[in-house]
Amino acid sequence: MIADHNWKTRCIIVSAGTAGKYIGDVTRGRTGVVVDSHLMDHGGQLLAGDLRGAPVLELKAGPVTVEILRKVGSFIRENGLQTVAALGGGSVLDAVKLAVLFTADPSLAIFVERHAKRSGLLVLPPITSPKERPKTILLPSTVGTGAEVSGVACLDTAVGRRLIVSRHLAGDTAMLDAGHLATLPRQLLFEGLLEALLRVAGTMIGSGSSIFDDDGHVLIQRMVRLGQRLTRDDSPELRLAAARLSMETHTGWALMGRNPYGAKHWYVANELAYITGERKMAATASLIGPIWQEIENGSTGWGDRERLHSLWSAVTHADPDLDPNPVLGVTELMWRWGIAGLQTISEETVVRTTAAAVSNWGGVLPMLRGIDAAQIHHVLNAAAGGQPILPSPTGELLGRGEEVST
Repeated sequence: MIADHNWKTRCIIVSAGTAGKYIGDVTRGRTGVVVDSHLMDHGGQLLAGDLRGAPVLELKAGPVTVEILRKVGSFIRENGLQTVAALGGGSVLDAVKLAVLFTADPSLAIFVERHAKRSGLLVLPPITSPKERPKTILLPSTVGTGAEVSGVACLDTAVGRRLIVSRHLAGDTAMLDAGHLATLPRQLLFEGLLEALLRVAGTMIGSGSSIFDDDGHVLIQRMVRLGQRLTRDDSPELRLAAARLSMETHTGWALMGRNPYGAKHWYVANELAYITGERKMAATASLIGPIWQEIENGSTGWGDRERLHSLWSAVTHADPDLDPNPVLGVTELMWRWGIAGLQTISEETVVRTTAAAVSNWGGVLPMLRGIDAAQIHHVLNAAAGGQPILPSPTGELLGRGEEVST
């Protein structure tokens, strides 16, 4: 079998400001609403419609912690909720996804606590009573993560940020309302579009050839063209298109049959963002150029050079003005979209991030298997703008033409 594509999430797209008129059609039993505290005006519109009188919990957007999960879990239990509607960015949606699951099966929370030290990736065992899990209706106010349809969620634990995986984490219903995206700052809109683009690009570069390569290339081209339009104009329709493309990176055919751990940049960026306390896409913007340069230099652990060039050829077909060199081209694309990396990356941060990446994702683990500490340190040092003091893992000196003192 090549692929078996069956997505559990029902996806609904509505006109701006009309989610409240339709949400009642997909609820089940007693329904509660969890809303990002900065989006209460939009939450009020939901409560003025089919959810009038529903209990409400305000959450401040930020990393999902065990304390937040307890808060959401208490809200679910105290109100006897059978459906939870969540309005917010990726962290708010992740909090609801995890809390709903842990409320239905408390043993899963114990599983996470026991296994968090072993790996950055935690695959949950099957839920014991799926019917006990409250239904989720997820209404994103950001783009990029696709949290409303993905079967993953991030959780900050005492030992680091963990990626939790379960097919029961995907929302039962995802509802896109352009009105919910209206307050998203343009910088974060472009960061989200880049996140979705690199999810596809990184996975394709880190996987073998597939009959779905054309699907991936076309999806990336659509994102590049949308980015071009957004640099000239901004409208509810274009923002809705960005959210839809972000969602499609999970629900479409582009990533079917790929290496699920192909996007190597994500794992290092996750640790860099956690250690610095900065946004993940700022960390990603710092790392993607150096990682692609290593692929260019023949470091196959990070990805395949030929597939990188094939993918970037599709990008330049959509935007011929971009540099044909993938490393220079992606840097130019980020500059056009106003996306900047971290201002500073200290040597201490490089050391700590390297250690965390190896411990949580490397060694015998499949995520960064084949990439050792020296390679990760090398990339982070390049991202920090440091001068190479050792040969690169591919046997080349990054400072070509310069002598290295020993």
